[in-house]
Amino acid sequence: MSDKEKSLHRIKTGGFSRRLELSKVGLRYGSRALRQSLRERFSNDEEAALAQRRENIEFFIAELGKLKGSVVKIGQVMATYADYLMPPEVAEALHSLEDDTPPMSWRAIRKVLEKELGEERLAELDIDTEPLAAASLGQVHRAVLRSSGEQLCVKVQYPGVDKTIDADFQALMGLLKLSRLLDATRNIDDWFGDIRQLLHKEVDYEQEKRDLDFARQRLSGEARYVVPRSYDRYCTQRVLTMSYESSLGVAACDVEALSQARRNALGEALLRLFLTELFRWQRMQTDPNFGNYRVRINDDGDDQLVLLDFGAMRLLPPDFAERFCEMMRAAYRRDREVFRQCSIDLGFMKEHFPDSVLDNFVDIGMDIGEPLRSASQAPDEARSADGLYDWRRSNLPKRIAKRAMAASISTYFALPPKDFLYVMRKLMGVYALIAQLDAHFDGEPVFQEFL
Repeated sequence: MSDKEKSLHRIKTGGFSRRLELSKVGLRYGSRALRQSLRERFSNDEEAALAQRRENIEFFIAELGKLKGSVVKIGQVMATYADYLMPPEVAEALHSLEDDTPPMSWRAIRKVLEKELGEERLAELDIDTEPLAAASLGQVHRAVLRSSGEQLCVKVQYPGVDKTIDADFQALMGLLKLSRLLDATRNIDDWFGDIRQLLHKEVDYEQEKRDLDFARQRLSGEARYVVPRSYDRYCTQRVLTMSYESSLGVAACDVEALSQARRNALGEALLRLFLTELFRWQRMQTDPNFGNYRVRINDDGDDQLVLLDFGAMRLLPPDFAERFCEMMRAAYRRDREVFRQCSIDLGFMKEHFPDSVLDNFVDIGMDIGEPLRSASQAPDEARSADGLYDWRRSNLPKRIAKRAMAASISTYFALPPKDFLYVMRKLMGVYALIAQLDAHFDGEPVFQEFL
């Protein structure tokens, strides 16, 4: 079967049909879980039982991943919270969800474009019928502006996907609780209500265009960053047209082959961008997906970061941003008392928690500040041969995760503030991106710009 034959012509957008699809997944999972329960009852092999449970959960998540529309996106956003709300094996399975569903057919996409742009504007564009990329909520096609020859990208939302969010969300939450993959007794309505709002924001391409234009304007004087230009005439709530910016993935062979100095410069640019969003904009692109950050290799050696996808841009409440910045400064200065107090002020920790729990959390904070200090203060394994901080060898994100699990913090804290998790997830993602570049540099000179 060819790729064209595999493409989808429509998405079931009715609440009933969407619930039916999810119910089928639930029934298939339920039959497997029942067999697992019977096996556990008549067997004393705990290791085999755990392996079977993991297999069933992976089956459940994989089945969700086959559904087009917002289900996959809900699962991906839930993965942000999964470590705090769900058993480890469920969290691990959610983190594996990827946008690997087939694209919509050109026939279906063209109907959206005709409805949104009209025949006159659509005729001004020469659009490649084969998608450049496809995800759970929409897909991207390359295009040429006929009048000028300008190279464009046209992001098109799948027909009716904005109507499936609430139905998918309610059905999926019910299914997770019924399957006992989500604790029905915890007070999580506020958290998942926030996920619902985020999803509605991601299908509002007019808002994404405003965030794209904001970032482009604010970074216009920074030669190291490239933000696509939007084209008003070809943008609507369901279509976002922007300039095509040639670039490579951060894991591309040509990027890996760059000199150490050039990779160091790109790593510094990633760190500076995160700190700019936090300290100066108080507005952050909260999705650290590697695909949102690409590299343009230039002949003069001044390579650039190409920034894509601003659908997950989030305004940070001023009080929260101020306290989080203070936490970052405290981590940099190794000021344990200030870091501890900020975590209490933000509601992540509570004053009455045992000292051991509070101290463990502060230890994690000191680790977070490790790359921001002089490499001379870092562990031996985190320093490169030239005495700089080695972001890849430091293995910092995994060290932090291991310490957090060992600390058993989740036994004590209330559900942490949503903004805290989004910013921490972004920070760990930035650290991982810099490690992917295998950059060697001290974060201290960069961080001092924001002190």
